[in-house]
Amino acid sequence: MSTFTGGIVSGIDTASLIASLVAANSTTVDLVKAQKSVVSARKDAYGTLASRLATLSSAVEAIDTSSEFRSVTGSSNSDAVGISVTGDAVVGHLSVQVDQLASSAMEVSDAVASRTSSGTMAQGTWGFTVAGVTTSVTIGADESSLDDLVSAINAQVSGVTAYVMDTGDATTPYRLVVAADSTGAANTVSIDTSGLDGGTGTVPAFTEVTHALDAELQVNGVSVTSANNEVTGVIQGVTINALDVTASAATLTVARNTTSMVTKVSALVTAYNSVMSYVRGQKAWNPDEGIQGSFIGESKPTDMVRALQSAISSQYSTGGEYDTLSSLGITTTQTGDLEFDSATLTTALNDGMNDVTSFVTDSTAGFAAAMTSLIEGLTGDDGSITTRSESLDEELSSYDQRIATYEDQLAAYQARLEKQFTAMELAIAGFNAGMSAISALLPSTTSSSSSSSSS
Repeated sequence: MSTFTGGIVSGIDTASLIASLVAANSTTVDLVKAQKSVVSARKDAYGTLASRLATLSSAVEAIDTSSEFRSVTGSSNSDAVGISVTGDAVVGHLSVQVDQLASSAMEVSDAVASRTSSGTMAQGTWGFTVAGVTTSVTIGADESSLDDLVSAINAQVSGVTAYVMDTGDATTPYRLVVAADSTGAANTVSIDTSGLDGGTGTVPAFTEVTHALDAELQVNGVSVTSANNEVTGVIQGVTINALDVTASAATLTVARNTTSMVTKVSALVTAYNSVMSYVRGQKAWNPDEGIQGSFIGESKPTDMVRALQSAISSQYSTGGEYDTLSSLGITTTQTGDLEFDSATLTTALNDGMNDVTSFVTDSTAGFAAAMTSLIEGLTGDDGSITTRSESLDEELSSYDQRIATYEDQLAAYQARLEKQFTAMELAIAGFNAGMSAISALLPSTTSSSSSSSSS
């Protein structure tokens, strides 16, 4: 709105008068702004609720499969053999002896004097056979330096990396190295130089300095081969890391880690309680203290709470001994929060790991699957919390349009008042000017009095 200064002629504080008139007519826009503020706070509350549900969803996802819910640790009594495990690893001991490490093939050429001079390497067609696949690389006169050849190999030949080795020799320090990218007996490398015509360039001979070999191990007395030194698939959930050849067998141990499983369940309980406590806070109402939560009058959070409580209290028949959360030490308090007795869960895990795992992770009848489906129904693209939040966005947009309309009307009203009061000031100024002119034409009262005295 514009700034108006009036009353110069009339002496009336017309600016304040206009401001009062505009303020008196702005009650509607103030009311709409207050309504928008309530809806905006409600939208923010739904956003926070969705965030807390996302945290709950992550806690559920951390236990929704057997490999994620089960926690195990792996250890080795040898620096030459390492172990890494996933949740579905078989608990127990492994005997592992490494007889041979997997290695990759490497070919090294004769030495040459320059790496950058054209004509250093013979021109023509090179043949590189990697893991049984042959690739031809043609070198012309303008690309016959050692560096040119390295670039061509790396650009055209899959499965190997070429580079120049500088030996430091005084006259011929540079050698071409072609190394396989992968270990394993199948990943052999051979180089055919029969397609080179020589000319002034060198046709190098190559020496295989390392061979393509498989790792050879004895796992629990059984011979095992692997193309690489990270041996997977031999034992479920176990990766054996062969680091060095061993003279005798190393012992690898896979142990159950119930502490980690309890921690995962505890995180779920905490996330659930965070959702519940937030909803309670947003439904609080105390007019004496001016407390009015953003979810008062909202049905979606109430429906959500009922659905979550139903999921928590339901039976999940997965064929095992455990079919309720309470049997695992998770109970509901009077406030609706969950209370967790970790000792009960630990006992259940020790006594019936498979049954507990099935209760939690069964993909059709387990607890995690039910919770995942429920949360998706709340926060997915068509979820009830998502759609309600979107409808609040539409309300806010509507309020913005109404506020803009009202403010335009108020601005027009103020401009009209300013124009009217300006016209009034001009009229008064004109009236004053006319009165001054008339007064100037009238005879002076002082002059008349003087004439009468003289007579």
